[in-house]
This record gives sequence, structure tokens and C-alpha cells, in this order.
Amino acid sequence: MPIARRYRLAAGLARLFPALGRWAAARRRFRVFSEIFQTNFWGSPTSVSGPGSELGQTAMIREAIPALLAAHGVGSILDAPCGDFNWMQHVPLTGIHYTGVDIVPALIARNRASYGAADRTFVLGDIVEGALPTADLIFCRDCLVHLSYDETRRALDNFRRSGATWLLTTTFTSTRANHDIVTGDWRPIMLQQAPYGFPEPVALINEGCTEFDGRYPDKSLGLWRLADLPTW
Repeated sequence: MPIARRYRLAAGLARLFPALGRWAAARRRFRVFSEIFQTNFWGSPTSVSGPGSELGQTAMIREAIPALLAAHGVGSILDAPCGDFNWMQHVPLTGIHYTGVDIVPALIARNRASYGAADRTFVLGDIVEGALPTADLIFCRDCLVHLSYDETRRALDNFRRSGATWLLTTTFTSTRANHDIVTGDWRPIMLQQAPYGFPEPVALINEGCTEFDGRYPDKSLGLWRLADLPTW
């Protein structure tokens, strides 16, 4: 069967049988991100989570995050997704309980073996659907840039259901227009632009990004109260 016809058939079945559609989408997310991990798809020599998770690309946020957490009384964080924990292991989180969640079983098993501790746990999960551990703050870096609009909306709904107060997530402050993608692809997103419609962030950390030959110096982490975010 031609590939275009297969996609049309799958889309039609998903509309007719929503539960089947959700199951198929979850399987696709699992396959996409498992393959990225298994093949080191992004080609970083030090992190299977990609060049953005190398120490050189995270120096500014590693310094800024502890102060931001302290300023807002954060006692627990959910890192969703946590990836390979390459750079976060170097962030001083004394007195803060850390939970990392990821969809890739082998990655979670490796993180547990290498980094698990009394105040640092790793759990298998899908941020788009399924119950998430409760935490004061959800840290969602370099993830929504890889999700379709529909799966982003569902992930944000899931974050709200978790009971967290804060969301610290990636936004590109100079991006003027967003566009949709197939989950697993990438594009910069500006969360205050449509369709996301976020308000002004409570705090903003510029990452000092030099990836892609310095094309994205506006890459930042924005802090929002989940209760302030619109539904869409």
C-alpha cells in the first residue's frame, strides 16, 4: 500500500476510534524517542540527549537554576523529560527532591543505576498522557520543540493535572510565528505566540545558546504558573 494511503487510513481510523488513535500515537512517540537514544541520532559525543545537553551549552542555566528555585520556594522538581541526565547531575539541588521521567525504558534504567539516590529518582512515563509524579515545579527543557501542537496541548493538560505549581520550559523569544510539526521533528517555538498564547513569564533565563552556528541566541527558559496558562 502506498505510504500516503497508509497515513490517510491511519488518520481515518484514529478519528473513528479515538482510543486506538491515542494508542498508536503513544507507540509512535515511544519508537521515535527510543530510536533517537539507541542511535545517538543527534550526534553529540557526550550526550545522547543531543548537543543542547552538553556542558558547554548549559553553563548559564546550571548557574541560574538553583537561584530561581530558591527564589520561588521550590522544594521538588519533575524533570520531564529527563533525558540522560548529562548536565543536570552538575546542578546543585541540595534540599530539593528531584524526579526524572522519560519514555525510554533503557534510558531510565541507566539513569537509575548511575544516578539514583534517596532524593533523586527516575521513573518511566509518557508526559503526553498517563499520571505524572507530583512536584512543585515541572522542568520541560528541549521537549515541546519536538512535539506536534496536539501532543503539546495534551502534555500541558497533563502537567496541570499533576498538581504542580510552576512550569519552567524552553521558549525562543525572537520567533515571530510558530508552525506545527510531526512529533520527533524540531522547530523553535515562542510560547507567547499562537497557538500557545502564554502570558509574560514570571522569570526568563537566556541560555547563551551557540548551537547551529549561533542562529538561536534567543533560546531561553521561561517560568510560568501553570494556573495562568490558557487552554487551547
